[in-house]
Amino acid sequence: MSVIKKQRCDVVMLVDVEMGEVGSRGGFVLDRGTMERHVLKALRAAYREVAVVPFGPDIPATLQRLRELKPRIVFNLTEWVDSDRTQDYAIAALLDMMKFKYTGSGPAGLQRSRDKAGAQQRVAAAGVDVPQHFTLRPGQPVVNPGLPYPLIVKPQLGDGSDEISKLSLVRSERELKLRARSIWTRLKEPLICEEYIPGRDIYVGLLGNEPRVLAPTEMVVGSRGKNAPTFATYRIKNDGAYRTKWRVSYRLAQLPAAVRRQVQAYSVAAFHALQMRDYGRLDYRLTDEGRLVFIEANPNSDLTPNTLGRDLCFVGIPYEQLIPQIVETALKRYRRR
Repeated sequence: MSVIKKQRCDVVMLVDVEMGEVGSRGGFVLDRGTMERHVLKALRAAYREVAVVPFGPDIPATLQRLRELKPRIVFNLTEWVDSDRTQDYAIAALLDMMKFKYTGSGPAGLQRSRDKAGAQQRVAAAGVDVPQHFTLRPGQPVVNPGLPYPLIVKPQLGDGSDEISKLSLVRSERELKLRARSIWTRLKEPLICEEYIPGRDIYVGLLGNEPRVLAPTEMVVGSRGKNAPTFATYRIKNDGAYRTKWRVSYRLAQLPAAVRRQVQAYSVAAFHALQMRDYGRLDYRLTDEGRLVFIEANPNSDLTPNTLGRDLCFVGIPYEQLIPQIVETALKRYRRR
């Protein structure tokens, strides 16, 4: 009697356990409308054998399931361990330790990018313009060492525009203290207080490991009322009605040739300084005088098809090609070792 050998899994999507639930047949079913659901559809259109594995809460069982599937590569979409986003690097470290190939940045890239103050220091050392800043830790006096106001105050290790609102812009020592204490009532985490850069919000997608720098996108606030937002906030990112109210949209950024060249040079330098891999996004501010300033990096940027508007996060690359291109980019990187 012949034994049929099961084909090795091409791609395993490793996802946060909160993104779905175990179905009636025992498989993990992703919630409708999630980024992960879109990525899975694109992967299944390109590869024969694709599986979904949730990370945790039983970590040894998760690793055992990966061993059983023997994937050619893991598409790593995890963002936290037990809802702690600062531990995303630990999952990448586990994958390294278990010798699994995977997409996206490794532990170093995730840690370097998450620490906004450290990222700005590393990127500045690579010749990129960054805001002046200082940090504050819970329990220490809230003192400005001498930076001119206004300042933007936000969590140093935050993600997804966490705790960024209109109140993040402070114009005095009093407002700085009020904002710091307000955030610390919710999060006992260090804060970064950085020079406010007036101007345009510019986003740049990166693909590959050279990397390829894609066309910049910008956020536009169409309404110019007294209380109109002047920078990207958590509410802009997550509240559709709020975006509609202020006519927030995204478009390809029209930039002078000199600024486009600077975007190219800065983005390549930042990508390598932060040890990012395969794909990501960088956020800048651009002043009316043409000063381009790096704000932060997103090594595991949102891969929902219409992030920043239709096909604007990774400009010029159809979604059905983007996801397998990330897979092939990562496989190529491993072959070069």
